[in-house]
Order: sequence, then C-alpha cells, then structure tokens
Amino acid sequence: MLNAEEDAQATLEFLQEWIAYEHGEGNEEDEGKARWCRVVVMNNHTLDTMMLNEAPEHMEWFKQHGQWQRYYDTWDSKANVYVYKNHLQTALREAKLILDDAQMRDNGFGRAIAYQLMGIIYETMGQYEEAVQVFRKCISNIRENGEGSEALTTVYDYLCQTLEEKNDYEEELAVTQEWEAYVREQVKNAGGQPEAYNDTYMVCLCNRAMALTRMGRFDEAKANLKQVEGILQRIKSPIASYRVYYVYLQLAVSTGNGEKAIAYCDTLESLGIDAGGKVELMKGDAYMLLGRVKEAADIYRNLYIGVDSTFSRDMRMQLDEMNTLYKVDELKMQTQLQRSRFLIGIAVLVVIGLLLFIYFRHRAAVRLEQEHRLLQQSNEMLERSYAELQLANARAEESSKMKTNFIHQISHEIRTPLNILSGFTQVLTSTGETLDEATKADINVRITENTDRITGLVNKMLELSDASSQTVIECTDHVTASQIAEQAVRESRVSEAKHVGFEMIADDDAGEVMLQTNMEQAARSLSLLLGNALKFTKKGMIRLHIGKGDEFLQFTVADTGIGVPANEAEHIFEEFVQLDEYYDGTGIGLTVARSIARRLGGDIVLDVTYSDGACFVLTLPL
Repeated sequence: MLNAEEDAQATLEFLQEWIAYEHGEGNEEDEGKARWCRVVVMNNHTLDTMMLNEAPEHMEWFKQHGQWQRYYDTWDSKANVYVYKNHLQTALREAKLILDDAQMRDNGFGRAIAYQLMGIIYETMGQYEEAVQVFRKCISNIRENGEGSEALTTVYDYLCQTLEEKNDYEEELAVTQEWEAYVREQVKNAGGQPEAYNDTYMVCLCNRAMALTRMGRFDEAKANLKQVEGILQRIKSPIASYRVYYVYLQLAVSTGNGEKAIAYCDTLESLGIDAGGKVELMKGDAYMLLGRVKEAADIYRNLYIGVDSTFSRDMRMQLDEMNTLYKVDELKMQTQLQRSRFLIGIAVLVVIGLLLFIYFRHRAAVRLEQEHRLLQQSNEMLERSYAELQLANARAEESSKMKTNFIHQISHEIRTPLNILSGFTQVLTSTGETLDEATKADINVRITENTDRITGLVNKMLELSDASSQTVIECTDHVTASQIAEQAVRESRVSEAKHVGFEMIADDDAGEVMLQTNMEQAARSLSLLLGNALKFTKKGMIRLHIGKGDEFLQFTVADTGIGVPANEAEHIFEEFVQLDEYYDGTGIGLTVARSIARRLGGDIVLDVTYSDGACFVLTLPL
C-alpha cells in the first residue's frame, strides 16, 4: 500500500479512515501504526505543506500515548522538510528543540535523531568541525542504547562523507577501522553469521577505499574494492555497485588514467541512479588528462552555469529565511520592550503616588502599612520587567549568532564555483588543443568577473566573522620570534614601501626565542599592525622591535604617523572605527588583530606614552 505512488491521495484517505476506526475501537497501538503510516506516505511523496500542517497533531498524539520512537521520527520528518527546502537555520532550530526534549526525557533514541539531523545540517552548511562532533555523539549514543547496525551504518557513512569533504583522510580511515571492528563484534554476537551485516560491511569498505585512494595508497584501495565485489556476487545492490564504480573512477583520475575514468563515468551514468558524488566534474578532469580540452571546457561551462544559478537561488532562499527569522525575533523583542516600558511607566507613576501619599499621611500607621505593600508590588513589577528585558536581549544575541552562521554558510557555498573557475583556468593555460576565440573570451570574462566578486565577498565576511569569534586558535607550531616577524613583514610589504623607512630590531637572543603558537595567525596579527602603521604614516619611519619579558614575547610597532589620542586607546579597537575619515579602509584591522592575539593567549594594547606617532604592543605567551 505504501508503494502506491500513483495514488497517494487515495492512500491517505484510506489511512485517515483507518485512524478513525482504530480510535473508535480504542486500539491505541493500531491507531499509532496508522498515524505513522500516514507520516511515511507524506514523507515518501514529498507532501511538504501537508507534513508541516499535520506533524504537530501526530506528535502530540504520540506524546500523549507514550509512543516515543514514532514521536521523534515524526518530528525528524518535519524538520527534514526544512532541510529539503534549504531553510537550514529553521531546521537547525528544530534539531536543537528535539535534543532539548530528548535530554529532558532522557530518551536515547531522540538524542540520536537530533544529533544525526544536526550533523546533516552542519555538513550542508560547510561547518565540518561541528558536523564531525555531533556525528560522533550520535554514534556513541546509538551504541550505548543498542539501536542496531542499520542506524549506526547510516551515521558512520555520514561521518565518512563529512571527513571526505573536510579532506581529513587519515581520520576517515580511522573511522572505517572503528566501523569494521563494530561489524565484526556484531557478527560474533550473532553466532558468526556475517550475512546480515554484508550491506554494512560493503559501505564500510567503500569508504575505506576512498580514503586510501585520497592518501595515494592505491593497491590497498583496490584490495578493499575486490572484497566488496566478492560480496556483490552474492548480494545484488545497485547502491553498493554505484559506490564501487565511483571509487574506481576516483582511482582512475588520481592515477592519471583518463580513458578508464571516462569508462567509469559512462558506467555510472548507465546505472540510472544518483547516489551522490561529483561524477560530471571528474569527467571534465578525465577529459583534461586526455588532452580533450574542448570537451572539458564544455563540461566546466555547464557546471558553472548550473552552480551559479543554484548558488543565486540558494542565496535568495537563505536571505529570505534569515530576514523572516530575524524580523520575527525583532518583532518579539520590540513587543517585549514596549510592554516593559509600559510597565515601567506604570511603576514610576505608582511610586510617585506612593511618595506623595506617604508625605501627606505619614502619621497614619495603618495606611503606611498598606502603602508599603503597594510599594512591594511595584518592585515585583519592575523585576518582571527586567526579566523580560533580559529575555529580549537573549533573543537579540541569538539573532546575532544566526548572522555569524550565515556568513560561514556563504563561505561554504562559494567554494564549488571557485573550484570550477579553477578548472576554466586549467583549460585556458593548457598546451593541448586550442579553443576558439569566442569560447576563450567567454571563459575569460566569467573568470575575471566572478573571481573578483566571490573573493571580495569571502574576504570581507571572513574578516568580520573572525573579529567576533571566541574560538580558541590551536597553538601547535614551534617557531622563533624572528620567523613570525619575517613572515609578517613579507605579508604587509612594509619593507617594500617607498614613502617610509623600515627597520626591525631584536634584543639580545629575543629573536631566537622559541614559542608554541599558531605561526600563520600570529604573523597575521602582526602584519595587520604593520599594515596599519604603513597606512597612517605618509613619511618617516616604522620600527618593529622584538623584546622578551618573564612570561611574554613583545612585538612593538612604532611609527611617525598621525598617532592616536590617549582617550581613544580602547575605542580604536572597536569594529569599523576610523579616527580620520580621509584614510581608506574598513576600520576592522585592529579589531581582527586584537581578536587573534587574545585567542592566542596574548593581547594588543596602545602605548599611550609614545608621542611621535602611534605605538602598538603585541604580546604572545612563551
């Protein structure tokens, strides 16, 4: 019945009659089955509007009758509608609500549902670190509750795909080893009968083969694929076949065998299913390996057009969702503020009345007691108003976090167009077949316009996102102070400036002091200070001095520029602050520099005793 896709409406009408019948008979378990079947039909036929309208009713019924697995499965189906519609912020909210609900009930199944959904959303948004964390929590939760190999296989597969996108192939390989150990444990517990776990094992081996291919361990990858092909001879699985051929395709491209790669692309297309991957893009890479530049260019152009239109559509959808959510939160906050102001106004009037009343009737002891009670009531009203203001502020902070998530999501969304533009560049610089002038001109225009547009957007948003980030930067590099200073000088190009002189001085042995930090980020913070000095010094000198204290290494950047007033010592580090409007810039350089320094365990301050210009001191812990 559930496979009757040609008549979904008739199936739903039948299920509604079944629900009504079982309800009339008082059969709770059968009514629950009927309700769940209705949810499944809506889900299978992508009846999104109906799902969003009906899901709350079914969830409430499942909750009242203690059918928790169906309750959380229905909630998950509702949340996935938002995922399919690309309303990722709304879907993430639903996932967090599911997790809160499951934590309150101490329901392991609900926690697993929430973690898996959150992982899928984070992976879609390009927040791979967060996705890996919640997928691991999901795996731990499933194993603790013994929910079976099918659920665990799904999450292990999601985790491997995320690590693939993250280019963390060593970790992906480790996950497949953990996964295989689990399968072997289940086989042992089942009395040594592996047939029930062949599907799980095939998916595991395919992921391992992909990780080994990415790591250049081609012989080991082929051995794993041979194992999968042996299982496929006993158990026919189109999805598993697709995965095997896709890994073979990656092997062919990685080993430079363009002809095999084209053949595997054709085989995948002939299967007539879409099980993910970047088959079309890899086909373009295969044509490049064969020197068939024109065919590669056609594929890259089609991919570019498709991705560009998808990106534009998704951007519009994300902006609409963000605007809707933000406006709702803003409206709630304004309502709360208006109500609070009204209550405060009433409270002020009551207090004034009480004061006047007490002044004229201070000798009446009984009346004074009554007024005292009224004063207590007004204080309670003020406390409630304050609580409401706190709630409004919390919602405003949530909206701010949503904006930051949106910035990271944009960064993820434009990576694919940049990869395709890179493919165009390979086509233009290839020494093989020449392109006609019209094609070449078209590609050049697209590369120039879209690279500038996308790169500018990424840089601006990432700079602003970094400035407000509270994430601790990993400090795993062992470098000298001189190495940090030299890289910063190169990045800022201060030594190449024609209008100012530059010198770098280090105290005895200070330049060779070793410290454990993040080389790239430390140099970036210092280069921002040097760039700031270069921008505000029209002529004169810029000096970089390296000194050593008891616990910190000091980088002092002093210039002979326009300087900073002492009363602006902290204000200058705020976002978008520029003391002189005639100088170019966005006003976030010092903000970003201090943010990086503090997340490295140090700080940046303005030396207000320096009078020849501006002097900033960057400290990093030893």
